[in-house]
Amino acid sequence: MFDYQRFGSTAGDALQANVKALDRSMAAGLRPPRRMKVSEWASANRRFADDDPIPGPWRHETAPELVEIMDALTPEDPCEEASIIKCAQSGGSASAENWIGFISDLAPGPMLFVQGTLTAALAWAAEKFWPMVEATPKLNPARGGTIRAQGTADGDGSTKGKIRFARSNGFVLLAGATSAASLRQRTVRYAVEDDLDQYPDDVEGQGSPETMVDQRLKVWKRQGLSKRLKISTPLIKGTSKIGRSYAASDRRRFYLKCPECGSRFVPEWGDIHWPDGAPEQAHLIPPCCGFDHVEHWQKGGMKLPDGWLSDEIEGEKVARVLTEEEFKAARGRMPASVKRGFHLTGIISSFQTWADMAVEFVASLGDLNKMKAWTNLVHGFEFELKGGTPDYEKLRDLREQGWGIRHVAMLPVGVLVVTLGIDVQGDGVYVELVGWGPNAESWTLDARFIPGATDVKGEGAWVDLDQYARRQMVYPGGRSYPIDQVCCDAGYNTEAAEAFCRSHPNRLAVFGRAGWSLPILGRGENLRYEQQGRKAGQASKRAEDKAYIVGTFGIKLSWYGFLRTTLKAAADELDGLISNARGRVHFNADLPDDYFEQVTAETIVTETVNGLPRRTWKPLAGRQNHWLDCRVYNTAAHEKLMLDTLTEADWAALRAERCAPMDGKQPSLFDGPIAVPIAPVQPKAGQEILPPMPTFIDAGSDYL
Repeated sequence: MFDYQRFGSTAGDALQANVKALDRSMAAGLRPPRRMKVSEWASANRRFADDDPIPGPWRHETAPELVEIMDALTPEDPCEEASIIKCAQSGGSASAENWIGFISDLAPGPMLFVQGTLTAALAWAAEKFWPMVEATPKLNPARGGTIRAQGTADGDGSTKGKIRFARSNGFVLLAGATSAASLRQRTVRYAVEDDLDQYPDDVEGQGSPETMVDQRLKVWKRQGLSKRLKISTPLIKGTSKIGRSYAASDRRRFYLKCPECGSRFVPEWGDIHWPDGAPEQAHLIPPCCGFDHVEHWQKGGMKLPDGWLSDEIEGEKVARVLTEEEFKAARGRMPASVKRGFHLTGIISSFQTWADMAVEFVASLGDLNKMKAWTNLVHGFEFELKGGTPDYEKLRDLREQGWGIRHVAMLPVGVLVVTLGIDVQGDGVYVELVGWGPNAESWTLDARFIPGATDVKGEGAWVDLDQYARRQMVYPGGRSYPIDQVCCDAGYNTEAAEAFCRSHPNRLAVFGRAGWSLPILGRGENLRYEQQGRKAGQASKRAEDKAYIVGTFGIKLSWYGFLRTTLKAAADELDGLISNARGRVHFNADLPDDYFEQVTAETIVTETVNGLPRRTWKPLAGRQNHWLDCRVYNTAAHEKLMLDTLTEADWAALRAERCAPMDGKQPSLFDGPIAVPIAPVQPKAGQEILPPMPTFIDAGSDYL
């Protein structure tokens, strides 16, 4: 026994206390971390702030389907890669957050967290991760937690792009799938690939982001110590990245336990039922016993933590409906695979009701783009593209009697809003004038080419286009109103197009962009970059330099669906059936023949990029697509006016306002304002030019 007292009582006691503290520290450093599953860590430590939707501690009862997903990420589990294909807001990302907290506490190491863009990754950290750290004492640096604070005086704290752990040299490096530099900076042990289907197929010519993450994990994977989590809502079947990853896994599905007969079953959309016209009363009829009916509030009791089961075990497909004994036996035979896939569907999600799903499903009927969004985000499945290009010759046969746009100066009955879509070319502009009514019904009123140079603002074709766009529309009853919204393609000769749009408040410069996940009309993509000074090359921060982006892929999908619906409705009406299909399209008798070829000029093809399939729109050989682009921009105008949000009462009020007779008298077909024709235009080679449409002047208008 060492004699501390020979140094005196005061010094001896201090030395002895220091030695004990050193002894405890050395023992703590040598002691292996406590064996704990990720789900156990979450239950013991994860907290939500008081202003969160579900405040307080993490409770497995809220979403028991997440327990097995988190436990697959525990270091002792043989799983190397977990894939979560999911609906929106289903808890997959929260599981990843719990895993990061667990790693910082019990298994520190280098991690890569990848989002679609670096901006999205930084937003995740600011909006999700740091609020979790602040609300969770185990992580909070102010309480001695496992995450280092940002902006520490010693410069050794967390930064905007790198989250440091208090223990060891562990960290989370934030990266964007569009930046090769951020994906090749470090060798890492762990990786989270969030929102996987938003990743590009190739990043800066260096291969796919997934391949680059493979390289970052290679050293740790060789030692059997790496872990990888892939999370995403899916997009298009056959090309979805998360769908491909799930297909390569053991493909686990979640079985509910029937509250009536006790059997286990995988719920499908066909099991959800509701009375006619009342989707808000949706309920589930289990396929095991057909009990009518199971209400949404019973869902929580039907979900048990052991609900996951692979769809194939030992080479045999597992049935959708199993007795409890069969289910337990199958669970016992299910191997602990190194690649696990979990399908978090909307039906099992704790965070949306069956009624909510049914209401949104009914609202999506008849619109393929909306149905795709419902399938991906609400249902949590890949969307399968079906159907070919509509037959333009059959569409041409559907031209209706001239509505008076050229002849009797009157819009057809049913039109309550008018938009104009413009596609800009070097030698002129293509225009399509469209009338809209409830239920996305549309009337193609006019389609023409206005020739002239477009590279100089205010000159050439822009002069005649400006006069065309200022015309007044005369509704049944004789009242005249201006075109409600104009959307002009500004991707070509941008400055001239923007100058045209700035000259009138109802005009919008838009930029078409390819992509299945883009909204119909979004704002936020940078159009200009600083040209000089210390910020040269950086994206402009001015609001006016943020472009209105039009998601062309989804709009074309809806348009082709509406055309097929129109052909079917016309066939049904020949058989005496009445059709009220969403998106019915009417065509003016005066439309040029090549209009129908152009609005069906593209088809969906499968390309191969870096050995992986990609579904995209491509023009058909020998077909121009200018009026198809015009219809895309008209749909963006429809979205800008938020016509889909109008109720029946809103449409009725609009009809009463615009179609009311002038001075209480309904005019005859020979009455009407004075027609002022625009200047005639000369046709380009091979292009038919229609007679100019009269411009109707309303003397009281503020738009002229």
